[in-house]
Amino acid sequence: MILFAFQTYRAYFCSTMRKALSILFLSFCINTLFAQEVFYPVESWQYSQAYRNNFTAWRPVKSDGQLNRFARTLYLIERDTDRIIEIIDEQQFVDRPLFKYFYKMQDAFYKVQEPGKYALIVNPVFQFSSGRSDTAMVYRNTRGGEILGNVGGLERGIGFYSYFTENQEQYPIQYRPLTDSLNFVPNEFVYKTFKKKGAVDYFQARGYVTFSAANNLVKFQFGHDKHKIGSGYRSLILSDYAPQFLFFKINTDLGKFHYQNLFTQFTDNGPFLGGSSFTKKYAAFHRLSFDVTKNINIGVNEMVVFDRMDSTQANQFDFNYLNPVIFYRSIEHNLGSPDNSLMAVDFSWKIRSRYVVYGQFLLDEFNLKFLKTEPNWWANKYGYQLGARAINAFKIKNLDLLAEYNHVRPYTYSHRRSTQSYSHFNQALAHPLGANFSEAILEVKYSLGKKWHLQSSLIFARTGRDSFLNGRNYGGNILRSYDSRATEFNSVMYMGKRSDLFLYDLSISYMPRYNWFIDARVNYRQFAGNSNLFFSLGLRINANLRKFDY
Repeated sequence: MILFAFQTYRAYFCSTMRKALSILFLSFCINTLFAQEVFYPVESWQYSQAYRNNFTAWRPVKSDGQLNRFARTLYLIERDTDRIIEIIDEQQFVDRPLFKYFYKMQDAFYKVQEPGKYALIVNPVFQFSSGRSDTAMVYRNTRGGEILGNVGGLERGIGFYSYFTENQEQYPIQYRPLTDSLNFVPNEFVYKTFKKKGAVDYFQARGYVTFSAANNLVKFQFGHDKHKIGSGYRSLILSDYAPQFLFFKINTDLGKFHYQNLFTQFTDNGPFLGGSSFTKKYAAFHRLSFDVTKNINIGVNEMVVFDRMDSTQANQFDFNYLNPVIFYRSIEHNLGSPDNSLMAVDFSWKIRSRYVVYGQFLLDEFNLKFLKTEPNWWANKYGYQLGARAINAFKIKNLDLLAEYNHVRPYTYSHRRSTQSYSHFNQALAHPLGANFSEAILEVKYSLGKKWHLQSSLIFARTGRDSFLNGRNYGGNILRSYDSRATEFNSVMYMGKRSDLFLYDLSISYMPRYNWFIDARVNYRQFAGNSNLFFSLGLRINANLRKFDY
């Protein structure tokens, strides 16, 4: 009886706390809102263009790489329509709007606004591509919309962004097994079979609101989207590979110091509960970065993934992790260290406005004694990244190059409880290859004027996979519990079934109108002795070119 009363009180207390925090949070927002930002999706073409412009113009990129979309659209409208400030494009407004009402701005299909009060932009999203993969057909059919805007004005208001699409897609043959093994579409959520085997039907929805406080020093963002930490093609800390997730983010800028809190809700790889929903898990991320000079930035990261079951076996967020400044290791110690905790450092060094050298070092678990005496101990779990970018390489305008190397030890990102692995919807939150791999990447981007764009990537990776014959866990699959590990002191790289991955992707795009693309693409993949090739042609409007790089 006493236990039942305690559990009832605990549930009531948690519910009351949630309501109280919500009321306090809303009160804080209403009384201290100053401004808002709306950000590009991290994998979009506009994001890469904004990053490039930010780099060459010596305007610092924030720690999560998200850039202000209003710098190109609503900011110009609100401030002074007669004074056009070039950010990315030389021409923001077009001479001949479509039917007088549409595309008055080159990146806004329809806009309505009243300066200082509200602004709204609506864009259609469409993509259709078709091609062949060996003897099978490949296609993608996407329809949807993009809505962004502001309520209350740029100086004191709330920004919002929404992107939603309905999709039917038939994957290339070489990528279809991933859908079956993950039980989800790569980069996306659940799906249903569409017509023939290998075709999927799924819905995508992303959106968030943004606002600022304390004279724009503290920025808030709440919604459902992807995030990425780092300057590289990949990220070993948090990447955009896994699908979007529920999040609440706080960015605080104090001079040379930048502090980010990211609280998230993920979905683990467990079964349905009562046939109604997937099991939830949560994560909290801290990142503190410091501008050593105007060209060098160093960041310290800590991340923890956890789940909590109450008396009714319902999962809930642990309020201990809402503390925005305390180190998670101290919290974990007080909780008995039940969670999956990781730490990382990253850096970026800009050189002569044309080059950037960057890197990451991630530490999941280690024993200093064993690191020296037993370097192949299974729990020496870490990974590192080193890369470089060249903007306008060899003094050729719009020629950008990237070279990157990634290396992750076996069993990194995994946990004793598979539900607390570093994953979301069975997909890695960091590198798509999971662990027990090394990888080299070369990427070339080139734009000929404003219309023609070329992008080419070459990827070589060596992995160690689990054997289907003996079922042993060699540390590559982060979804498996490390308690089932195959070895104790002989955890060497690529152990298990050694497999090499070779990928080449080339796309040539023509842009007749802003963010309208006609694409020609070819992709070659060789893995574990099997090779496949696919090519496609397509049209996309305000849609991203899907990556096939895993």
